[in-house]
Amino acid sequence: MVQITSLLTVALGLVGTTMATSSNTGLLQMLTYVKRHPNMTRAEFWEYWDTQHAPKVIPLATHFGISRYQQIQVGGKIVPTDAGASAPASNNLVDFDGVAMFLYESADDLTAMLSHPYYIDVVEPDEHVFIDKSAYGNGMVATYIGENIEVVDDERSVWVGDKKTRNKYQKLFKSYR
Repeated sequence: MVQITSLLTVALGLVGTTMATSSNTGLLQMLTYVKRHPNMTRAEFWEYWDTQHAPKVIPLATHFGISRYQQIQVGGKIVPTDAGASAPASNNLVDFDGVAMFLYESADDLTAMLSHPYYIDVVEPDEHVFIDKSAYGNGMVATYIGENIEVVDDERSVWVGDKKTRNKYQKLFKSYR
């Protein structure tokens, strides 16, 4: 039941993002703050997430056209927030031990990925090994979904805003050299 509830929460959050206007890339970005299993140190969590869990996610993500899946090995505190929510669920800070980032074209793609039998049989059960499923959001303590706007890529500007404004600041920057 927890698995179904978790999937429904993410799916409902994803549906809300389909109303967003098209971004420069046309892609959506999901950032999920993850809480490690209490039986693991942070270093063990990061090691397992990278070396054991990531290879399980790769075939699923590539099959569903996920443009990017990244893991950020960082810890801290954040207010718990459900996917698609415009306000936190609580003002009480909760711990997190990493950030998962997914870049994808359509909310439908991510919803399909999370309801695929491989996710249900392989990936989701593996999450119980290294994620604290008793924590807020089944261990996904805060999830944010929004439009992906590229500004700099591969050491070059890809910003598609006002050319006059961009040139103004490029000229100003050059005056500092």
